[in-house]
Amino acid sequence: MVRVEMRLNGRRITSASQLQRELTRSMEKHVEDGLRKAAGSGMRIRKTRDGHMLTGTSKQIERMKRRLR
Repeated sequence: MVRVEMRLNGRRITSASQLQRELTRSMEKHVEDGLRKAAGSGMRIRKTRDGHMLTGTSKQIERMKRRLR
């Protein structure tokens, strides 16, 4: 029997479920980092069950929308 091991972001992965979990974690982190960068300072970011909620002035929200495009 062949055993396959690989590393993703410094973590050792030996099964398909671990690979799926690590890829999901990596994507979620990438999305959250992108939102934080686009929001800039002064906006509040809350993680909710349905996703992320950003609060700020209308000017800040418009600026964030332009940055995400």
